[in-house]
Amino acid sequence: MQLERPEQAVAGVPNLVEADYSYWTLGYALSQQGALKLLRAEPLGKMLPVDEFLPVMFNKHPVKKYMEHFEPRELLAFSAEPLLLFPTHYTGDAGYVSDTETSTIWDNEGVETDWDRQHSQRSRKARQQGHISTAGQNHVDSPGATARDEL
Repeated sequence: MQLERPEQAVAGVPNLVEADYSYWTLGYALSQQGALKLLRAEPLGKMLPVDEFLPVMFNKHPVKKYMEHFEPRELLAFSAEPLLLFPTHYTGDAGYVSDTETSTIWDNEGVETDWDRQHSQRSRKARQQGHISTAGQNHVDSPGATARDEL
């Protein structure tokens, strides 16, 4: 939903519009064809938050520099109008938390960032894995680990 200019309605489909730049990633539905389009841009070798990556892939990102790194950008994106989902907090609201809103470019292990590695998801997962029986743990070198990790 764009307040400054209306999004283009999809002919013959009530309450569906062509998505414009989105400020958050909430409630996306993705077809297999759409997922393959995203993967063709090889996003796993480039770091960009998903709420920035998706608008890049449907050519609606205001920062053209981001778009230079991802080809082809041919994703079709639609939105419900009126919106069906809303964030619980907006930037600046009490209780608002964002992993990306205050992030900075980081490409050097030797430079400290505001990311607290002791409380990172990876550290929590590692601690949790220690409490799971060996048979239930994911191991990179175990047979079938790749297939299981892709589910």
